[in-house]
Amino acid sequence: MNKTVRNERLKLTASWFNAIATALLAAGLFAPAASQIYGFGSNRVDQTLVLVSSAVCLAVSVGLHLMGRQLLGGLEE
Repeated sequence: MNKTVRNERLKLTASWFNAIATALLAAGLFAPAASQIYGFGSNRVDQTLVLVSSAVCLAVSVGLHLMGRQLLGGLEE
């Protein structure tokens, strides 16, 4: 496989990691925050559970983004 094809595959994979990280951030952090701010959520939901799950989603999202960045470090000139 030549360098151009390898580089494009790496960029595509890094882009996929970043897209999944963005979706996880939106679903796991922004949606619950908006729900709390605008009162869309149920009041019966344990706030600690929401906070912990949002923190986990944020951490996994950052990890996926960093994995994508690490893949880009393998590009060849």
